[in-house]
Amino acid sequence: MPRTDRDKSDINRLLTALCHREPDRLPHLELWVTSKPVYEYVLGRRLEYDVEDARVGGISVAPEDHVEFAERLGMDAVLCNFSWRPNNIFKKASDGTEHYVDGSVKTRADLDNLEPPIPLRGQFRYLERYLRAAENTGIGVVANFTSFFDSAMLAAGVNDSFLLFHDDRPFLEDIMDIILEHQEKVMNEVCAGFGNQIAFFMVNDDIGYNDGLMINPDMFMEIFPNRMRRLIAPARDMGKLLLMHTDGKMDRIMPILHEVGFNAVHPIEPESNDIFQVKKQWGGRMALIGNIPTVLLAYGQKEEIEERVREYCVNLAPGGGYVLGSSTSIMDGIPPENFTAMTEAVHKYGRYGSLGIKEITV
Repeated sequence: MPRTDRDKSDINRLLTALCHREPDRLPHLELWVTSKPVYEYVLGRRLEYDVEDARVGGISVAPEDHVEFAERLGMDAVLCNFSWRPNNIFKKASDGTEHYVDGSVKTRADLDNLEPPIPLRGQFRYLERYLRAAENTGIGVVANFTSFFDSAMLAAGVNDSFLLFHDDRPFLEDIMDIILEHQEKVMNEVCAGFGNQIAFFMVNDDIGYNDGLMINPDMFMEIFPNRMRRLIAPARDMGKLLLMHTDGKMDRIMPILHEVGFNAVHPIEPESNDIFQVKKQWGGRMALIGNIPTVLLAYGQKEEIEERVREYCVNLAPGGGYVLGSSTSIMDGIPPENFTAMTEAVHKYGRYGSLGIKEITV
C-alpha cells in the first residue's frame, strides 16, 4: 500500500502530466488488466468471478475491486468501458481462451440483426458504482468508448473489410454510422449526466498497424475525421481532455488525431515506434501513455524491468506529457511480480526533482 502522499493515487497528478506539466511523481496507468492472477496478487485475495476482456464488451472486473486495485498500486485512474462491438465471432483455443476469428455482418440484410448494445440504464449503473467506489480515494474515473472504425471492420470480418473498402465502401460506412449513432447517444448521455465527475474521456479505435494507417490515407481522411469529431464533440465542449487508443506506427496518425482534437495517445507500440523520437517531436502538444513492452513484462527479469522504467523516468518524464504503462495490456502470462516490479519502479525513480535516482528509505 502507498507510504507517502507521492505514492498515493491522485487524479490531479495524472491530469497535470497530460497537460504537459510536472507533477510530484511520474504517473502510471494501466488501461486494461485482464489477468485474474495479477488482480488477486495485488488485492491479496481470491476473486470469486472470472475476469473478462472489457475491450470486447465484457465487464473486466467489479468496479469496487478495480478501484481498490488502483489504490493499492498508487495508480491514479480506472476505466469505465462503454462498449458496443456487435456480431464478433469467437472460437475457443485449446487452452480455453476465446479469440476473435470473424464478423457475421456480410450483407445489408444482416444490418437488421445486429447484436444489441448493453442498455444505457445498465451502463449507467455500472458507472455509478465506479464513481461511488472512487469517492475520497484520489482515483479518477475515465469514460472509455469503443468507436466506429475498427468496430465496423470487426463486425464485417477484418479480412472482408479490406475488400469492402474498395468493392462496397458504402456498406461498410453504413455499419460505421449505425455504431457511431449509438455511441454518440451514449457520449451525450454520459456528458449530460456525469460529465463533471469524469476525469477525462477516451476513445478506443485501432486505426493503424505496424506500417501506419490501416487503409489508404486519402480514403481514411474521407471516412474518419468528421465522424470522430462528432463522437467526441460533447466531451470537447465540456473542456475535457481526450485520450485515443490505437495500435500501429504513429507518424501519420499523430497529426490526424491532433487535428481532430485529441490530447493524448496510447500505447505508442515499441514494435512500431521510437517513443523517445515521438516525445521529442510531439512534446508539449500530445501526451503519451504506455510503451513498456509486454514481452519484457512477460519474460524479463525484475532488474531489467526496473532499469527500463528508470530509463523512461529519466528520458520521458521531464516536462510532463508522459504517463508510464505497458505497450498493450496486462494479460494472462505476465507474472504478477513483474507487473508490480514495473509499478514499484515508477515510485522509486519517477519523483520529480530526482528522476532516475532511487529514493533512500530509512
